[in-house]
This record gives sequence, C-alpha cells and structure tokens, in this order.
Amino acid sequence: MKIEIRSLGYDPESDNLDLLINSDRPVPAYAVHVGAGVYIRREFDSHRVVGAIIDGYRDFAARVRRGEPIPTDLAAQEGLVEELEAIVAWQREVDALSRDLATHLGDLARQQELLEALIKDPA
Repeated sequence: MKIEIRSLGYDPESDNLDLLINSDRPVPAYAVHVGAGVYIRREFDSHRVVGAIIDGYRDFAARVRRGEPIPTDLAAQEGLVEELEAIVAWQREVDALSRDLATHLGDLARQQELLEALIKDPA
C-alpha cells in the first residue's frame, strides 16, 4: 500500500509536528506510540491510519539527518512498521529539499527568511 504523508502543522512551543497520512483532512482518531516520539493516529471505528504526531520533532529530524536508526520494536508490536518507515523516508525527503533550497539560496539568513515566509501562520 502506498502511504501518502503531508504536513498539517508544526507547533514550535511544544515542538510537535502533526502529519496527515492517507487523508486529506484531520479526522477523530486515537494515538498509538511507536517509538522515537512518534504517535500514529488511527481512526476510532475503522482503525485506519489517518495521521501521526511527532513529539520532539527537532530531535526526531536530527536523528534521521544523522542517519541514526529509528527503532521499530514498538511499531512492530502494533503492526505499524511500514507507516513508521514511511515517516522516516518522508523526513529524509524534507531534509533533501531543505538542502537543495539552501544551495539555491546560498545564504543561511535568506534561507531562514524564506522558510519563515513559507510556513508563516496566516492567522
């Protein structure tokens, strides 16, 4: 099964990233901890995977960036290894895009300005 992941929102105060998985909108769901600060969200009735929350996103992203293994023991117990691995792959893709953006901009300060403009909360 193809897993489609999209970022829904990031809260810098709590350092939590909210993701949609195979869903185009948030739906009521319960969260299952699968390790490394990752909680997979499953729809209440169908138990279909609809999202994830990464608690401590900066640390998670840094671990992936350094190539550290993300343990899958808890995910395996819940039958969610494929989803956890898809989140790690998504993070690698995000990092690659960020590096490409930095290369094109060539200036860390300009990169930060652009990123802030891209992710600025319209509210």
